[in-house]
Amino acid sequence: MCSPSLACFCRLAAAWLLLAVVLPLQAQETDAPEPWRVSRHTWLFGAGAANVLDTYLSPLEYTGTDLTLLHRRERAVKWGKGKVCALTQTLGHAAYVQSPTDDGKEWDGELSVTSGWLYQIPLSERWRLAAGGLGELSTGFTYNTRGSNNPAQGRLGLSLLATAVAEGDFSLWKQPFGARFQVDAHLAGVQFSPEYGQSYYEIFSLGHTSGIVHPTWTGNCPTARLEATVSLPVGRSRWTFGYVGDIRQSRLGGLKRHAWRHCLVAGYAFRCFKL
Repeated sequence: MCSPSLACFCRLAAAWLLLAVVLPLQAQETDAPEPWRVSRHTWLFGAGAANVLDTYLSPLEYTGTDLTLLHRRERAVKWGKGKVCALTQTLGHAAYVQSPTDDGKEWDGELSVTSGWLYQIPLSERWRLAAGGLGELSTGFTYNTRGSNNPAQGRLGLSLLATAVAEGDFSLWKQPFGARFQVDAHLAGVQFSPEYGQSYYEIFSLGHTSGIVHPTWTGNCPTARLEATVSLPVGRSRWTFGYVGDIRQSRLGGLKRHAWRHCLVAGYAFRCFKL
């Protein structure tokens, strides 16, 4: 048996919980939420091919399978009067690649987080363009199973990207579809990289750190990312299918590196309402 005070407390808690659930639902049904309270989330999962060259580890190009995961969050900012949106994107890659002679293997991973603002330009009721700038923090590693003194190479970079987006809706077979095209291009930044012939033992044990931070720009780091997807509404979500290409290249400290990744992706998008 519950005491009268405990039973009263339980009834009050249940009443407050009911109000907390019902009132926001009624507000969503009767009043359209302000744009800055609505955020759109997209999750994409994919697989494809990777081509990796890192002359710090090997003069050969390694090719194999790449797995990718992308999450993007977009929402209109409160101060932008509906014309400016904030975009945050996280992109991860994991690849297992092998040498042309099939006697060498590498594990390669990359993680990047980008965030910034885009200015939106409506073209019609269904289509819009957006352009702006993003800041990117990226990190990664490559491990060569045949390496001896220096079997791995680590990466860390900070970059400024130019971004353009074209997005809209169209009808096909009497069904509503959505399309999105996005291009991100590297403009400038800084990146950690040892110089040719410089070992990690020299850097971290002997303190020979001169020349390990390099300025980057389009000339020595021609890097770009392309996304092209088509989505179809299913219930309250949008199922999404398409292509993601991530082209990263650099020539720093006498060393060359590239990672060309091409993946087919599938996922879903949904909207969240911020109270």
